[in-house]
Amino acid sequence: MKGSLTLRVSLAFVLIVALSAAGLGWYLYRSFVDEIVRRDDHALLGKLRQVQQLLGSPGAQQLVHERPQYFRDTMSGQENSLVRITADSGQVLLDINAPGERYPVPPPVPAPTLSRADVKAWTSSAGYPAQVVSGSARLGGERPVHITVARVYADRTAMFDRYRQQIVIAGTLGAALAGLLAALMLAHGLRPLHAIAAHAALVRPGRFEAQIDSSSVPRELQPLVTALNAMLARLHDGYTRLSGFSADLAHEFRTPVNNLLGQTQVALAHPRSAREYEDLLASNVEELERLSGMVDSMLFLARAQQEDVVPVRTRLSVGEEFARMAAFFEGMAEERDLTLQHAGAGEVQADAQLLRRALANLLSNAIRHAHPGSVVRLAAAAHGGWIELAVTNAGDAIGEHDLPHLFERFYRANTARGEGARSTGLGLSIVGAIMALHGGRAEVRPGPGTNTFVLLFPAA
Repeated sequence: MKGSLTLRVSLAFVLIVALSAAGLGWYLYRSFVDEIVRRDDHALLGKLRQVQQLLGSPGAQQLVHERPQYFRDTMSGQENSLVRITADSGQVLLDINAPGERYPVPPPVPAPTLSRADVKAWTSSAGYPAQVVSGSARLGGERPVHITVARVYADRTAMFDRYRQQIVIAGTLGAALAGLLAALMLAHGLRPLHAIAAHAALVRPGRFEAQIDSSSVPRELQPLVTALNAMLARLHDGYTRLSGFSADLAHEFRTPVNNLLGQTQVALAHPRSAREYEDLLASNVEELERLSGMVDSMLFLARAQQEDVVPVRTRLSVGEEFARMAAFFEGMAEERDLTLQHAGAGEVQADAQLLRRALANLLSNAIRHAHPGSVVRLAAAAHGGWIELAVTNAGDAIGEHDLPHLFERFYRANTARGEGARSTGLGLSIVGAIMALHGGRAEVRPGPGTNTFVLLFPAA
């Protein structure tokens, strides 16, 4: 159902109030009706007892014959009151029935046992409810007679009708007033949401830093504001990183492209020998290979950030993987007069290709920055629910300001500036992305004269 939230909530509130008012009104109406009926029944029984006392007094027989209307006066002179007195023989001694109603005559009940249960209901010829009760007495203290008193409650029916109308009117006005108040309260209560919407409308690329003030927000909206502020912070961070990445990417691409363009323009400025053209092509191939490597690395990082990328994990022998890496990089290590050592046992659950790529990046980085004649070590250990694969070299200390940024894209520490032509600055960021895919992390642990890069895999 589309439309105004205020309208929907107000209508729902009106419905709730209307149903509640109807239920309460019905309960009050029934309670009122029952109480009036109870009082009328007791009043009718009281009139019967008055007639019984009159008939039992001396001179009652003369009163019946000479002043029959006196018994109507006993019934408070009401026109809708009926009185009938009959002898044991069935002879009607008195019948006060101005409207000419035909009503049932229940059997008389002895005076000591009279109760509300003896009052019988009937309906008048005009359709009004009526009550009747019968008793017995001794006329003048001697002659037994039967007494029947009845009453038609036309006035009571009209009173009940008016009461029902008042309940309906009050309930309707109450529901309408409740709906109006609900709409006003909702309009006031939704002001924080309008403020949040207005703040969200101001968000633009590069304008994510402004946080929503949560001091004036109701408690129920605090989780929403907290989530929105966290989202804005993530957007700001992501936008900043993306802007930085774009700038770094342009810078990294500009250098090889300028090299290719400059070398080619210089070569084409004058006729060259075949040997010079071969040297130019070889230099261009080197730059193109670097560009190709950067593109592959960036594509890998882009895919690694997608949530649907799931590595194919298998149980891999740590010792075998270390031996494989050492054999592959043996030649590169010998060129720099380095010794490769590896130690470690056990298994790790990981994607084979991704693990080898992460180890290759760390190992090539360690060999490139190790002091000539030193040892590069690969080691494995298990600590506190983690399996640690470490690559350690002896090299220049990494600066304190560089440590937090080593795994960022295109970042190069000061010690790596001399390797700028051979490094894309993406190797360690790829390592970090691979470990994130495995639910682990990558760390750097500088020590006295050494640098150790560690891959932490969750223990199986």
